[in-house]
Amino acid sequence: MGRFLAVLLGLMVMAGSVRAHDFGVSSVQLTETAIGRYSLTVAIHPGLADLIGTPILPDRCGFAGTPRAVAGADDLRFTFECQNGSLRFDDRLVLPWQREGVLFAARWLDGASEARFFPAQGGTIVIDLGELSAGSGGAVDAAWRYTALGVEHILSGTDHLLFVLALLLIVRDTWTLLKTITAFTVAHSITLAMATLGLASVPSAPVEAAIALSIVFVAAEGLRAGPPSLTVRYPWLAAFAFGLLHGFGFAGALAELNLPAREVPLALLCFNIGVELGQILFVVVVLAVRHVLRMLPGRRPAWVSAVPGYAIGTIATLWFMERLGGIPPG
Repeated sequence: MGRFLAVLLGLMVMAGSVRAHDFGVSSVQLTETAIGRYSLTVAIHPGLADLIGTPILPDRCGFAGTPRAVAGADDLRFTFECQNGSLRFDDRLVLPWQREGVLFAARWLDGASEARFFPAQGGTIVIDLGELSAGSGGAVDAAWRYTALGVEHILSGTDHLLFVLALLLIVRDTWTLLKTITAFTVAHSITLAMATLGLASVPSAPVEAAIALSIVFVAAEGLRAGPPSLTVRYPWLAAFAFGLLHGFGFAGALAELNLPAREVPLALLCFNIGVELGQILFVVVVLAVRHVLRMLPGRRPAWVSAVPGYAIGTIATLWFMERLGGIPPG
């Protein structure tokens, strides 16, 4: 009995010694071994292995065989597989580990690699795979996701839609409409590509304020009395000039994704396609509503036609004032 207690005491002392010299940070290696297959290796002293719980995977992923395995004297390994392609930039791994943080490295199947430090938050460590250059789970999946992101961005971007609506208020015929929309598309595609590829950089706060001011300008041009102005006669010129500005605004959505370098060309192409699809959908809806209103019986007062322009200009002016206050001094 005495010997048993001595051995137990010795083990407790050894465990206490290990924990006393532990810095609370583990090194983790995520390796993509095949499409949709991964190994997650944790460098941890055997005396601290009880601090490492089973990771929480994305819903479509599951462990292969026994979740937890000893990979070496100081290593634990978790192997898992994901359905419908590889881990994506919007996936997360949640580590319920009693650690202060992890130095997490990822090595992807194409040879790309990335490493980041992730601190613990509320007893867990959340690994945002977008910060580790995760892709989009295959070319087809990536194309669909970036296209959908473009559609979502334009349809949720009220300022961009108001600018397009202001342009529609001054366009007089179908041919002019096509030229105007094409000019806007070409212009914002240029600056979107330049910003995403790192060829140009403009602070977001001044850009957002200038976008609001561009809406005010076009709305005011549509309300101007007297002979048609240059903007009314050639709306594609304004669409192109201000489209360059709006492209920098679109670039912010892609910048937030921390795109892996290998997916930048595909992301640019598909995101832009998505923006155009959303824009075309918006234009079709506006033209359909305008056609229905024109078909309604009865005469309307002349001031009714000016209401959209004043409403757009007022909203954009409020945006401009609000965004102007957000520009840092100096």
